[in-house]
Amino acid sequence: MLLRRCVPFAAALFLLLPTGEVRAQSDQDRAAARSLATQGAEAFTSGRFEEAIDLLGRAEALVHAPTHLLLIARAQARLGRLVAAKETYLRIVREELPPAAPSPFKRAQQDAREELAAIEPRIASLRIALEGAAGRKIGVKLDGQPVADALLGVHRPIDPGNHVVTVVPPGLAPIEQGLTIGDGERKELKIPVPEGPAVVPPPGGSVEGQGTWGGGQTEVPPVAPPGTPERKTNAVMLGGGITATALGLGGIVVGSVFLAKGSGTQKDANDLSAARGCESPGVGGDCGPLIQAKIKALDSDAASQQTIGVIGLIGGGVFLAGGVTLLVLELTAKPEPASSAWIAPYVTPTGLGVRGAF
Repeated sequence: MLLRRCVPFAAALFLLLPTGEVRAQSDQDRAAARSLATQGAEAFTSGRFEEAIDLLGRAEALVHAPTHLLLIARAQARLGRLVAAKETYLRIVREELPPAAPSPFKRAQQDAREELAAIEPRIASLRIALEGAAGRKIGVKLDGQPVADALLGVHRPIDPGNHVVTVVPPGLAPIEQGLTIGDGERKELKIPVPEGPAVVPPPGGSVEGQGTWGGGQTEVPPVAPPGTPERKTNAVMLGGGITATALGLGGIVVGSVFLAKGSGTQKDANDLSAARGCESPGVGGDCGPLIQAKIKALDSDAASQQTIGVIGLIGGGVFLAGGVTLLVLELTAKPEPASSAWIAPYVTPTGLGVRGAF
């Protein structure tokens, strides 16, 4: 009988003369609400109660009708959500319908009274008591949802079935306790709460207001013991040390390459001079002006390459020494308040060196 009346209830809103609240809706909203209500009633009849609640809730959001709420309450009751169903039934019962309201609306209100009286005795009651809390703010969750502090230590309505209570004492692992409660059963759940570690407040302030969990547990960030300096990395010194070390190694490599190349060029000049007899003028040989010019050019190239090599080695050594110094100073620095000391290598057209301030 109940299921046969579902679809007519959903459609009655539009088959009969609408109330003033319904008239305020647009034709598009009424058409959409009618379609959603019909789909929701069909889902309810087929046992798809979650889908029915969703569709009828959408219809109710567009156009209010007690018939929508009645089917929602029935679907909630079928899913075992008796507490939610009671609240939905109460919305229907407490509504003041005008004398000209459609008869399905009045019948829905009467059915809501009867069905509310039927489910009220089935709603269970649970009291969660924390033993050893000693005034601490302890987070409590019921089936994953936070429990307000005002609901701790008193009986509250709860759906029959299986539930999980989670308690998280400050500084300790969560405590989970399951329970099963039957229709209309009145149960008390006592959960011992062990003592947690001492909380160290931050210097010059209170731990209150630093964040809450669930029902109001205060979260306290870790505080370093007094007198323990904090180790901070000097990003400028560390980055400068790495960069200078890399430049120093590169300079040494380039200097070594140019010195080796200069030595090879000088050897080519010496070999050419010896082969053409340029080292013993007047003793024969073929050391003409062109050969002498070529030997001179090779000597000049060798000198330039060796000069670049020497500069590269010196510059690379300076940068390497500066970079290593910076890294050593940073890595071996004691954890003290940041100071203005700094050190860095420099290169100018007239010289190389390291400068800093202490």
